[in-house]
Amino acid sequence: KIFMFGGLVKSGQLRLRSGEAYTIDIGNENPRWRQLDCGTLAGVGGQGGVVPPPRLDHVAVSMPCGRIIIFGGSIPGLHSSSQLFLIDPSEEKPSWRILNVPGQPPKFAWGHSTCVVGGTRVLVLGGHTGEEWILNELHELCLASRHDSDL
Repeated sequence: KIFMFGGLVKSGQLRLRSGEAYTIDIGNENPRWRQLDCGTLAGVGGQGGVVPPPRLDHVAVSMPCGRIIIFGGSIPGLHSSSQLFLIDPSEEKPSWRILNVPGQPPKFAWGHSTCVVGGTRVLVLGGHTGEEWILNELHELCLASRHDSDL
């Protein structure tokens, strides 16, 4: 399966950030895009229901359990939050959650790179911000100690 969230959409002469989510199962004989009607659910760690703001130039990583983490990106106002958003696109009605993790999060950024190492570690490298145009930072998020229900 392929999961797509956000990006740039055209509305007349305007180009706007998108908050839409889609999946396509390329394993099907006749693959078709399906727009997800993502609801809100209480955030992991006590946050209220949320939907990520429309964004572009963010990163998304797929965890071995099938859930997807979204981080960063360009959102209106030239700022991006350091919040981690979590979704499981295999659910009948997928719901967004905020994944709360201890420690200092990376600066808000867009255009950064990320990867999953060993199924439990997410690495985030670089990116752009409003203050420091190009970041030269590497951050690690270790998910090994998280409960599976959180991920």
